[in-house]
Amino acid sequence: MFTAILWDYDGTLANTPVKNIAVTRAVLGRLDPALLDPLPEALSSLAAYQAANYRWRNWRELYQHALRVPADRLDEAGALWGPCQLADRTLPPLFGGLLEVLPRLAALAPMGICSQNDSGNIRAALAAHGAADCFAAVVGHADVDFARQKPDPAAFLACLDRLGLREGRFAYIGDHAGDIAFGRNAQAALRAMGRAAEVVCVAAAWGGAPSVDLAAADAVAARPADLPDLLADL
Repeated sequence: MFTAILWDYDGTLANTPVKNIAVTRAVLGRLDPALLDPLPEALSSLAAYQAANYRWRNWRELYQHALRVPADRLDEAGALWGPCQLADRTLPPLFGGLLEVLPRLAALAPMGICSQNDSGNIRAALAAHGAADCFAAVVGHADVDFARQKPDPAAFLACLDRLGLREGRFAYIGDHAGDIAFGRNAQAALRAMGRAAEVVCVAAAWGGAPSVDLAAADAVAARPADLPDLLADL
């Protein structure tokens, strides 16, 4: 049994690359148009964007190393993400099977989202798909300090606060090696605070991450439909 089930958003709940590559181009265009000339390889195709996203641990590394954003302008770029994302009207689809699975899981334990996406954008997308009621808390990139994004556990702790939980056994579902590190860091932080806590990291293989990146997870779900039985067995 789990006290709560927490989720990543991009690549786990929503298939967002089409939207995110366009938003990233908009962010760079506002920050400094010269960053788009020549176009970074990571923005040349969806495949290149996905490869870069899985290569780097978090958005700060992605922006600095793959998109050539100077280190001293990363916070400025991060602040542009929300406005650019909300201005883009693309509705990313949820991965197949989630609309059937999410209500079942929400009936078992409260659910929340910890993401480097914009919380308003996440809520709008979930509402458009009829899934907003499944999540009692959403923590986005602007809800924690830019320097404390995943895999720093700040978003996990903030999500638990919004759920009204201090300790327990938690599942964290994500599609990236950084999500596994995030879950491990959250457990360590909770225990350092004197809380009785366990975080079970579940890898969402349907997001497209290389299998080697998910090897450190406690369990791997090949498709959303596997989650109810998988979580019941953990």
